[in-house]
Amino acid sequence: MTRSAAPLAALTLALTCSQALATPQDTLVFQTNSATASVEPAQAVVTYDVLPVQQMYEGLYLNEFGTYRPLLATGLTQSKDGRVTTFTLRKNVRFHDGSAMTCADAEYSLRRALLVGNETSLAAQLRSNVLGITAFSPEVRRTFTFARLAQTVRCNAAGQLVLSLERNVPSLLDSITQMYIVPHKVLVAGGDWSGTARDFAAWTGKDVSSSVLAQKPIGTGAYSFVARDSSRFVMRAFAGYWGGAAPLKNVIPQKVESDTARVLALQKGDADIAAVPDRDTLTRLKGVSGVTVYEELPTRDLTSVVLFNQNVKDSQLLSAGQLAETNMPANLFSDIHVRRAFAAAFDTQAFTRDALQGKGLARTTTLPPNNWADDKTLRAPAYNLKTAEAEFRQAFGGRLWTAGFTIPLDYVVGSGLSQVVAEIFKQNIERLNPKFHVTISSQELSAGNAALLGGKLPLSALTWGGADPDTVLRGLYSAEGILGVATNFRDPRLETQLNQARDAVGQSARKPLYTALLRSLNTQAYAFPLPQPLAFAATSSALKGYATFNRTNLFRTLSK
Repeated sequence: MTRSAAPLAALTLALTCSQALATPQDTLVFQTNSATASVEPAQAVVTYDVLPVQQMYEGLYLNEFGTYRPLLATGLTQSKDGRVTTFTLRKNVRFHDGSAMTCADAEYSLRRALLVGNETSLAAQLRSNVLGITAFSPEVRRTFTFARLAQTVRCNAAGQLVLSLERNVPSLLDSITQMYIVPHKVLVAGGDWSGTARDFAAWTGKDVSSSVLAQKPIGTGAYSFVARDSSRFVMRAFAGYWGGAAPLKNVIPQKVESDTARVLALQKGDADIAAVPDRDTLTRLKGVSGVTVYEELPTRDLTSVVLFNQNVKDSQLLSAGQLAETNMPANLFSDIHVRRAFAAAFDTQAFTRDALQGKGLARTTTLPPNNWADDKTLRAPAYNLKTAEAEFRQAFGGRLWTAGFTIPLDYVVGSGLSQVVAEIFKQNIERLNPKFHVTISSQELSAGNAALLGGKLPLSALTWGGADPDTVLRGLYSAEGILGVATNFRDPRLETQLNQARDAVGQSARKPLYTALLRSLNTQAYAFPLPQPLAFAATSSALKGYATFNRTNLFRTLSK
């Protein structure tokens, strides 16, 4: 169905005007601290890229806090060994261009999601989880052929989509929710992968950030793309959506860098949702007319951790093993005593008080608090400056305590949590030894993510996620996982434990393996858990359904 763009164009102009007093009744304005970059569904991993992607595209299933609900599939069957999964597809689904979704589209979409995308893309994570392919090395390229991919993902004679894998993948549905269905013919016509062996090699691992979908997104989601500029992304409710038209006609994620400006816009009615930087700001919004505050929202399969990098890719640092008060060796965190010292120097109670205003869950492992494999009987590293000092005195054979170091720590602009992490480290580590120094600076979110995935940060306070423990722990700790480039360590025993726990069938068989793995991780201190923040938000009082949105990330659940 073709609709005129004139009314929305007028709306967009109105929203740029400083005289605008309130958002229209049929429109959602979501003010964030970061702009949308790439909305190519195989590439997007950054929060404010993923958010519009989830509105315009859909997968076969939807993840709601670890509960998987049929979306573009209506159900599935699975073989006893877990290796063959057959999906029955929903009928009468249309793409935003009006064309009907078929099994051929689903087949092409999943094949493409396992083929394209550079090493920092969503597609790379999916390949690692589903196929065990962590990088397209020359050896992998020789064996990963079109014929193999075609056998892995295919439509059967009944029009069902069949996945035939070489092993059981317990986190399969977690990955399936992120494999978005796209229109085969549109992509091929736009010069994307043909879907055949002809150009298979050329598209293997290709960066698709600027694909035809990145320029003009077309999916099956409740919202379709209208326009974008450097600070705004405009979507409109898709009248032909199989689930019925969304209550709000227009949705506009909008970048506003100033925390003060976003909060003021919310108070004036110029924003329906505003990204609130911290709980101090949230507290000031309590009781404000026209504003609703949410203080204790559950998180979505997320874990907050501090992750150590054992071989920092920064040419400004000293070479491995060299020590100096004014700098640090790139391999500072390769020494277990340094990792244990930093973990012991972090005051989790101060973090909960200063960053979370007491709204945080204590942690014993780096799994999400609600994860079925979490073991609350284990002990995470505890804050103790005497322990920290003792560990530092042993580091590098005792030479680090004498030589000293200066470590650069970055935090993300607009993220009060990461700034508090850096400040706690600075305060406590500099107290221990006058030759220990911490310098703190800030980065934009996009630059921070690039530095993380480029292996340039000595340590990172980050949020990771996944419903299955394999997704979480493999991502954080496997040398071949998506964050392997951010940690640069190899632990063959750990890799064996990860594989054993993944390959066991059934939670009862897997859980004791994860308990042993988590105990080992706590001992090695490759990372340590932060208190898990309860999510918070502030919206217009006119907005309804935010709790459901928090669970699904879907704007179609919101109304006024």
